[in-house]
Amino acid sequence: MRDAPNDLGLSGLVLEGLGKLDQGITIFDQHLRMIAWNDQFLEMCDYPAHLAFQGADFASFIHYNAARGEYGPGDPDVLVAERVEKARRFERHQFERARPNGRVLEVTGSPLPGGGFVTIYTDVTERRNQKARLQQLVEERTHALQLSEARLKLIADEVPAGIAHIARDMKVLYANRRFAGAYGRTPEEVIGLYASDILHPRTLSESARFFEQSRRGALVDFEMRIELPDGRFKDIRTLLRPETPSSGEVIGFYLLSIDVTRRKATMSALMGSQKMDALGRMASGISHDFNNLLTIILGNLVPLAEELGEGELVADYLAPAISAARRGSALTQRLLTLARREQFAPEPTDIVGAVEEIHTLLRSSLPRSLEIVQEYRTDVPSALVDRAQLEMALLNLAINAKDATGGVGRIEIEVAPYDLPPEEAELLHLPVGHYVRIRFSDDGCGMSAEQTERVFEPFYTSKAAGAGSGLGLSMVYGFVKQSNGAIAVDSAPGQGARFTILLPGVELRAPAEPTPTAETIPEAGAAELLLLVEDDMQVRRTIRRQIAALGYPLIEAETGDEALNLLDHIEEVGIVLTDIDMPGKTDGFALARHLAATRPEIAVLLMSGQASLTQPDDGALSDIPALRKPFTDAQLTDALSKARQRARRDISRGMSIAERSSK
Repeated sequence: MRDAPNDLGLSGLVLEGLGKLDQGITIFDQHLRMIAWNDQFLEMCDYPAHLAFQGADFASFIHYNAARGEYGPGDPDVLVAERVEKARRFERHQFERARPNGRVLEVTGSPLPGGGFVTIYTDVTERRNQKARLQQLVEERTHALQLSEARLKLIADEVPAGIAHIARDMKVLYANRRFAGAYGRTPEEVIGLYASDILHPRTLSESARFFEQSRRGALVDFEMRIELPDGRFKDIRTLLRPETPSSGEVIGFYLLSIDVTRRKATMSALMGSQKMDALGRMASGISHDFNNLLTIILGNLVPLAEELGEGELVADYLAPAISAARRGSALTQRLLTLARREQFAPEPTDIVGAVEEIHTLLRSSLPRSLEIVQEYRTDVPSALVDRAQLEMALLNLAINAKDATGGVGRIEIEVAPYDLPPEEAELLHLPVGHYVRIRFSDDGCGMSAEQTERVFEPFYTSKAAGAGSGLGLSMVYGFVKQSNGAIAVDSAPGQGARFTILLPGVELRAPAEPTPTAETIPEAGAAELLLLVEDDMQVRRTIRRQIAALGYPLIEAETGDEALNLLDHIEEVGIVLTDIDMPGKTDGFALARHLAATRPEIAVLLMSGQASLTQPDDGALSDIPALRKPFTDAQLTDALSKARQRARRDISRGMSIAERSSK
């Protein structure tokens, strides 16, 4: 610290001590003359030593700075005058001055009681740099947090679940888009509301006990059906997790809700499918015994009626019984066709006949208060469809109509030929040609435009909760598309619904290779010995009578093993008519396979009362004719003819191969 050289008193010692500080100090009197300073002041401000002396004018320092450009552009005299004038006010002041060398000085001036002022110069460069670094770090961390929050918000909004943060008093603190959207609101609209402002009163009442459990600190998972503001119901699985700070007291809840409506519908549909499979298997087993009974009934009543001839007794008693038995056989076959699940197998189908048969089934299963009317033309061509799936589609439409009408009303089924014009064909993405058009109409409650647009979607249903799985009409749509057809629906609220189905006519199928017929293959004599294999004695007796009436000599076997023994000892057997399902090691398929390998000249004909006559995927059993019990004499005659034709064809094919091998 500099002062008068001869000043060695107390004040001098104090000033010498201040000279040890890291800060610069200057003292100017009331005339702005320097009376004291330290070396740090000169060093910080980069002043030459000759500027500082006792009595130095304040303006000289200002002029030195202005000359070297520390105050920026401008007239130096003006810049000096402004600062000197300000200093003469002797007011307390504090400011920062950035020097050209990059250092930042904090200047603090305080007036003295006797006039003048003392000024302290502090180098705050490092402090400012650290503050800038901290500010930059804060900005970076803030930006990172904002990005993280945005990512978390995006994830929370996109996950297929409703997420919410709820305070202990049931006030919503946070909600993602799915949670808010379920109640027709945005997250911003939901935040700040109470649960009672959002949830249906019944939902709030039923879920209160679960929130109470979570309020006590428990982790709660539960499922319940909730009602939404638009009247829809959804099955929701909810997970509640309590929010507990360090104090351990629950101050809120974290909620996650998952819509399980579709999963439950899928499980219900799966269970229904399993029930249908079980029903099909059970019906298939029952059908064997039932069709055996019908075989016995028809096999005895028909010959009796023929023996008695025309008369009142036959007309009043036998004819109705025979007709009822045949209807029972046809009805059993239709039910089994609907129950079994097979590969899609389209074939030319009489649509009118199929509609009439399904009408009989519907008439016995739908309420009598629901009228079913059929309208069809006589020139309707056959369509290329899987008959079983067609009947299932019509059944689904009928069930849908029953629900729409409440079981009281009218169903109309119209069948007519339809020539698809080019412009409509292009719209439907179908080839131009002849189609069969089925119109299935009801006078029920109808559907809105939105329901009509979504009616074929899987799991979509407009019925009340638990009243439908939403799969029936999607199955109809799948059948039509699989049949290379088209389906449309016209409906309006209160005006019923009309489904229009277009199915391709047989001419739209590629021509198949011609198959041998009775006219192209010579017919063998009817005197061949026939072996009848049937384990049911009454059924065997009935079929034996049918065979004998056709002029065939025959022998009988009760089992496949017994038939094999007879075949080993009797060379004259030319035809084997065998039941498929028989006790013992050898069933009908095994017997047919054995004959194909050892006695290919014997014609084989299978029969069964089961639902399906599908044969194993075995080359030895391909194209073997099969009869479903009960069968008529005409069906038996035709099947025996086909069996003989197949045997001769196989023998001819074997001889051709042998001839080529010998050459």
